[in-house]
Amino acid sequence: MRNIETKTVSLAIYQEEYGKSLSYLPKDQAVYSALPEQSLRYCDEDPDRHPIVVLVDEAPVGFFVLHIGEAIKPFTENERAILLRGFLIDHNHQGKKYGRKALEILPGFATDLFPGKDCIVLAVNVRNVAAKALYSKSGFQDTGVKKEGRSGWMHIMEYRLRVY
Repeated sequence: MRNIETKTVSLAIYQEEYGKSLSYLPKDQAVYSALPEQSLRYCDEDPDRHPIVVLVDEAPVGFFVLHIGEAIKPFTENERAILLRGFLIDHNHQGKKYGRKALEILPGFATDLFPGKDCIVLAVNVRNVAAKALYSKSGFQDTGVKKEGRSGWMHIMEYRLRVY
C-alpha cells in the first residue's frame, strides 16, 4: 500500500506571527529575490505593497509581495495591474511543488484582494530559467518586453485575470 501525503497550500496576508522563518535562500537564488525581511521594510514604507505568505497546512513556507499603484509603472502602464514581487519558497521547502500550487491559487486570491484589477505582472531575471519555467507553467505569458533591473535584464510576464 502506498503512503499518500496531502498538503494544503493556501495564501494569506502576512501577520507578525509568521515571524522571519522564511528567509533562507542559497546565494545563487538570493541574487534574484529580495528576502522577506527586506521586503517587509519596503511594505512598511509603502501602503501599496501587500506582503503575502504561502502556507502549507497553516505553516509558512513562502513569501511574496503584491504591489499596486503608481510605483509599478516601470513594469507596466496598465493602471489595473498588480505587480508580483519577490516570490520565493524557503530553500527547505523547495522541490515539493508548493510554488506551483501557490501560483495556481494566486489569481483567485489576487482578484478577491484587489477587485477590478485585470492582470498580474512580474519581472523575472533572464538568467533565472527555472523561475521563468515555473511562471510559464502557471499561466504567465512572456510579454516580449525586457527591462534592466538591479541584477540584470528581466523578462516581463503577465497573467490575465477574469474581471467580473
